[in-house]
Amino acid sequence: MGLLLTLFRIFGFGILMEVNISAGTLTLQIYKGEDRLHELLGFASRENQKRGYLFVSKVLGKHIPVKPSTMRCLYQELSKLCGSGQDTFVVGMAETATGLGAGVADSLSLLKNQGSVIYQHTTRHELDSDIWLTIDESHSHAVDHILYQPLDELHDNILSAKRLILVDDEISTGRTLFLLAEKLLAELKNVEELIIVSIVSWLDADKKQLFETLPVCTRFVNLIEGEFTYTPDDAFSPTLPDNIDKGICKDPSRDDLGRRGIKLPYQDALVTPEQHKSGKWTVVGTGEHLFLPFLIAEQMEASGADVLFQSTTRSPILPGDAIQHKVTFSDTGKDVVNFIYNLPADRKVHLICEDEGAYDSNGFARYLKQGKNNV
Repeated sequence: MGLLLTLFRIFGFGILMEVNISAGTLTLQIYKGEDRLHELLGFASRENQKRGYLFVSKVLGKHIPVKPSTMRCLYQELSKLCGSGQDTFVVGMAETATGLGAGVADSLSLLKNQGSVIYQHTTRHELDSDIWLTIDESHSHAVDHILYQPLDELHDNILSAKRLILVDDEISTGRTLFLLAEKLLAELKNVEELIIVSIVSWLDADKKQLFETLPVCTRFVNLIEGEFTYTPDDAFSPTLPDNIDKGICKDPSRDDLGRRGIKLPYQDALVTPEQHKSGKWTVVGTGEHLFLPFLIAEQMEASGADVLFQSTTRSPILPGDAIQHKVTFSDTGKDVVNFIYNLPADRKVHLICEDEGAYDSNGFARYLKQGKNNV
């Protein structure tokens, strides 16, 4: 079944919208940002019996390719809504919001009169480091979230932060973010304000009220706000693929770009090959590795190239609705699969892995070498 939208305007209550996807029907009541709904949000069906629907961001640079300049505008908009001032610790949620969290933190650090900004994200990668805390995301096909002990040089800045910002692309129930906030606030005794940042929030009044039980003042920053219900199609019965990637990744993984914290704004030099500074490109990050590839894509765009940005993912989504094209691949020697969605066919691809030795074994790199897109 294709995507079908039915809208009803309710005086004083925004719009009521019915969205038919392959998995069933979403009924949305939009209270804020109704005029930006089509700009920011699409819809799709998960290949997951725990939760059949998926809200697909059009500006995140994950499942839909997007211009880096559009992403930077999003980061700046959200960071300005947070406001400048106190020393801040920002935490993004793996996998999808690792880049969003870093971008918001990076833009926040550039605001006038902003104190220090440290960014860290949860991860599903194994590091040779002590674990700080763990949480679970019950609806996901991969439930584990790890937050490692921060790098030694960042430890004092994090402990002295007066403001904690948690970032996710979309909030449905708020359960995972509440658990994270609860655990972090028990560690960060100097925090005076908690800000929950998202592109879209579906929290109802009761779920928002739960955050009021936390020991600090909490506010919500988002661009679209509303509530929804989901009615599954009885004929839709997805099952996870047997070889889905739902465990902890044991590949060599960087700890200097957010998994153990990073001080922003980003100061290291970016290396972009000269031949990538013109022409039509899609820059592709891998999994949680989004921030550095985004910065390189942004630099390429500033140099005059026609650039889109997106990332591979471990999330299984069915083709249809906002997902027009799906590539499935597995890395050499692995029996699990990853995906990339809506990859443009008319652009060269600049794939940026987080480990230089990963290109030979990367399944998406092998896909590119088959001539599907020129590297």
